Amino acid sequence: MGELLVSKSGLGYLIMYGSQVFNIDLVITSVVILGIISYLMYFIIEKLEVFIQNKRS
Repeated sequence: MGELLVSKSGLGYLIMYGSQVFNIDLVITSVVILGIISYLMYFIIEKLEVFIQNKRS
């Protein structure tokens, strides 16, 4: 949360800037991008976990 409040660039900055200037498109786009990045990171970790478990067996 602190990063979101004091950032000078990145998606957190876009979310805060968009909310301050009432640009809802910017806010929603940034949140969707964060969601996609989060999903991809989760997917990669899940596949890595399955790979490591199969390698152990």
